[in-house]
Amino acid sequence: MIQIPFKQFISAGHNNADSGAVAHGNKEADVTKLIRDSIARNSRSSEIILDKDWENNRQYQSRIKPGNGSVVFDIHLNAAAKNTTSGIEAFINKKDFANSNSLSWKMANRFLKEYSTILGIPNRGVKGENSSQHSRIGILNLGAGISVLLEVDFITSTTAVGNIISKKDQLGKVGAKILQDFDDMIK
Repeated sequence: MIQIPFKQFISAGHNNADSGAVAHGNKEADVTKLIRDSIARNSRSSEIILDKDWENNRQYQSRIKPGNGSVVFDIHLNAAAKNTTSGIEAFINKKDFANSNSLSWKMANRFLKEYSTILGIPNRGVKGENSSQHSRIGILNLGAGISVLLEVDFITSTTAVGNIISKKDQLGKVGAKILQDFDDMIK
């Protein structure tokens, strides 16, 4: 059995060259980096690999060698035509979505409950990757024991970014705890 030295792979979802969605003067990459960095600061794990702000998605994914004993967590913000749309949702791969007892489903659901409470926004539920704008989301299919892509809120909402920034430390503490709890389940 090969020992995988790194267990938690945490990504801000976008990078310096690909800002993701932009609205109200805010870039998705900048906001998701705040959440990622807060989780890393609040983690007690020494087994974390973060995406680098300068690398693209393909470069980051090539560094992910998760194995069944790892957790992959990818942070994003949604976008919508209306500036009043809000809520949090999570995507997991098709295999895990077919089994509501999978650890990916359970971790996604826990993030949704905790973060929607902290942010005071609707919980839009756990969804299969094929219900996203993509039929398959690569980072969810790299072979990790647990893989979740979290859309924290809608960057197009006029209040979302300020809400996230003001509560980033709470999100980081809770996020680090959730990741560690699930990492401990698959060791």
